[in-house]
Amino acid sequence: MPDLATTESDIRVIRWMLEVGQKVTRGQPLVEIETDKANMEVESIADGVLSEILARPGESVAVGQAIAAMEVQNSGAAANPMASGAPAPSKPAAVTAPTRAPDEDRKRAGMFARNREAAIQKTPSAGAPATTKTQALSPAQRTAARRLLESKQTVPHFYLQTSVNAESMLARRRVAEPTKLAWDAFFVYAAARAVTRFQRLACRYENDQLVSQETDAVGVAVDHEGDLFVPAIASAAQKSPEQISQELLELVGRLRGGDAEARQLRPAWFTVTNLGMTGVEAFTPIINPPQASILGVGKVMPAIVVREDGSFEAEPRATLTLAVDHRVVSGRYAASFLDALVAELEAL
Repeated sequence: MPDLATTESDIRVIRWMLEVGQKVTRGQPLVEIETDKANMEVESIADGVLSEILARPGESVAVGQAIAAMEVQNSGAAANPMASGAPAPSKPAAVTAPTRAPDEDRKRAGMFARNREAAIQKTPSAGAPATTKTQALSPAQRTAARRLLESKQTVPHFYLQTSVNAESMLARRRVAEPTKLAWDAFFVYAAARAVTRFQRLACRYENDQLVSQETDAVGVAVDHEGDLFVPAIASAAQKSPEQISQELLELVGRLRGGDAEARQLRPAWFTVTNLGMTGVEAFTPIINPPQASILGVGKVMPAIVVREDGSFEAEPRATLTLAVDHRVVSGRYAASFLDALVAELEAL
């Protein structure tokens, strides 16, 4: 495994692009791997035949660890062990790069040579104090990083923002006391009911066509000790906010208690993410693939509202930001969905 100059943690093998026995040329993509930053391809450093795979898909490996063996095809007497009387190896050896002139090596080694040179240039000189500190990501954090990076790179996001009168939600919470009613339950309920009139948002973009998500569940983003989880509420349109709240609180309690089943990724067509409890007034969330949209909920706070007759008054309002995949719906369609969601919330 080459030094990719991108990570100090283990590297996971995703898939091999060749099978044992196939020929490979120097610079040809050999294996796809996953680091803590991104997925990338590892190129072969020699011409030859792939004779053995030492690291299977799903396994984690370290920099410098042998991941494959090749029968290397060298040319010239100096590179041929038989020409100098040296015995031929009895079995294929782990690949080592052939000796080349520095200029030639830089030209042919591709991305990895450039990464190594960049890493060397950033290395402190001898005697200089080391200041770089690293912190390994948890599996959940690595998964979130990979999925959200893919989302920002491949999904054409656009954003719509509005606000909602929170008086009905506040009144519903007061009536439910002393039972705790989760804020997110209102938005799960409203989204599930609104999408019944805007089914296109319950699709995903795939191979130049729209495919139904085949689920009616709405997910809620939950942070637990720095890890991001998205428990999902199924059939939310047929449940009351109180029922959704109870189910959601139970799921979150199991998740934080270490229940492995509660931590599993569940399919959903939509996600609600709420930072209002942290004092954030508004934010633009990133779509969770393969979903086509996500709702960001901000803090409930007093706002001055001017009526059509010119009068004005203060009322509690929350800012809502809808992020949408433009491949799935147009701006007007998404705006109509957001209006329907607000109407559901204000009619509670």
